Amino acid sequence: MAGTALVFKSGAGPILAHLARLSARREWTAARREIGEYLVGDIQDNFDRQRLFDGSPMPQSKAAIKRAGKTLIKDHHLYDSYVFQLARGGVVVGSNKVYAAIHHFGGETGRGHKTKITARPVMGVGERQQRRIGAYLVEAIEAMQ
Repeated sequence: MAGTALVFKSGAGPILAHLARLSARREWTAARREIGEYLVGDIQDNFDRQRLFDGSPMPQSKAAIKRAGKTLIKDHHLYDSYVFQLARGGVVVGSNKVYAAIHHFGGETGRGHKTKITARPVMGVGERQQRRIGAYLVEAIEAMQ
């Protein structure tokens, strides 16, 4: 993905090592798909509710204030660009829009870098997302018994 991406993979630690061993099983594939769908839906909910991934309010853009609309959602191009892909042992969530990264991380852009974009990270894994992902994984493990 050319824009920005979030990679969820099994890694170090006993629980994650166990999940890595389960990664070839069909139940793990279904859980990864559910996690991907959840994360994309969470990102879209963040756009709709004008919230960042951590629940804090999204700073409004000058353009949104001027048109009395929502920030980063006028034509839904960025909103609709977030997708997920199953990766070996995990899932990748992100956008293929080149400008997704500047909106996520913020920074200077435009001719001569005269335009300053405020960071608006709608994609991320905080405590709320960790709890939900954990619930999907527990459900998958319970289904294997």
